[in-house]
Amino acid sequence: MKPFKMKEFEVAHDQCAMRVNTDGCLLGALAASSTAVNDVQRVLDIGTGSGVIALQLAQRFTDAFVDGIEIHGPSAKQAMDNFRNSPYHSRMVCYHQPIQEFEMNTYYDIIVSNPPYFEEGPTKSDHGVASARHALTLDFKSLVMSVSGLLKPNGSFWAILPCDRKDRFLDAALDEGLFLNEVIHIKPKEKRDANRCVFGLSKSNTGDAKHRTITIYADDQSYTSETHEVLSPFYDSL
Repeated sequence: MKPFKMKEFEVAHDQCAMRVNTDGCLLGALAASSTAVNDVQRVLDIGTGSGVIALQLAQRFTDAFVDGIEIHGPSAKQAMDNFRNSPYHSRMVCYHQPIQEFEMNTYYDIIVSNPPYFEEGPTKSDHGVASARHALTLDFKSLVMSVSGLLKPNGSFWAILPCDRKDRFLDAALDEGLFLNEVIHIKPKEKRDANRCVFGLSKSNTGDAKHRTITIYADDQSYTSETHEVLSPFYDSL
């Protein structure tokens, strides 16, 4: 499998439990555009996988130190290799451990996660894929507890999930003092319902959350103009 080529870096992902995908790249791009460059010094990607989201944020925030954490051993190793081979290698580290055991004497301006979401049903025989896709090793409560403890008072947390997990996720977040500030509904096509949501949360209750919608594909299977705008800073093909 060839590495996934971005404008400024490449991402090898043949050893990872989850390959580079549109969900993750949209999350990285939307989180990257959420904050002024000079306001970000530290970034954390929980469940970094191949490291693609962390690399997007390292590209955007040119002075920030970016940490990834990954429980799946082969993925963690490949993420670290991708970090080392990137232009941002001096600012990036991947930790191979559960977020529940992650202890750092620092706090983060931005935390991102593309978390597990299949909480029921049979798991695949490949334990790496099972851990990446099923909430076996990281349930929502554990995730948001960790985020709440690591996020700066004025920081932001960004996550992408299937829309039908919204209430359960947001209830868990609210219990840990994380408030919803923005929801971006992701539709695969114009005539389809949104099947993913990107959530922007913080420790500040800003009142009514902002809502907007992004449609990924036009009828001819090309990216829509809005998707092109979001991904073009990163995708080499755009």
